Amino acid sequence: MAVSSNNLMNKWHLDFTTGGSRIASRNVEQGLNPPGYQSNFSTTSSEVESSSRSDQQHLLSKRAWDMALQPCKSLPMNMFMMYMAGNTISIFPIMMVAMMVWRPIQALMGVGNVFKPIGEEYTGSLIVYKLIYILGNFGAIALGIYKCHSMGLLPNHASDWLDFAAPPERLQYALIGDQFI
Repeated sequence: MAVSSNNLMNKWHLDFTTGGSRIASRNVEQGLNPPGYQSNFSTTSSEVESSSRSDQQHLLSKRAWDMALQPCKSLPMNMFMMYMAGNTISIFPIMMVAMMVWRPIQALMGVGNVFKPIGEEYTGSLIVYKLIYILGNFGAIALGIYKCHSMGLLPNHASDWLDFAAPPERLQYALIGDQFI
């Protein structure tokens, strides 16, 4: 059973003349090459190095964005936790609000340490990433301060500081269901 070497559809053929079943080598010009294969194509080490450097910078940029958006991503969960804590003044909601304000303050004090691993290898500027990180932490602080306000822990009126000042009177009441607000 002889296999024609002129047939381009056969990539390999068996050589039965030696008694074994070794695969005979084929001529590269005769056979079919995979799509996109170029026999005269060669990459130099500088091209590979520059492409790997740009890939590394792209990955560092993605990591910096993930670190910068981390406080913003945690805001919805913090809002849900503050909602579940309620507006009553007891030890657990007060502790939750205190931690809600204290953690972003700690994060703001350590912005340099957060981006330090990336800053050593990243060639660009990290200012935009740091600003977004700072804004996300300010959003968390604002959420904690709003919760303090809704619980009535913030001194907003003169009667909160002065004994002789009368507390403010409500100018409007709303009826929701069976409750006056």
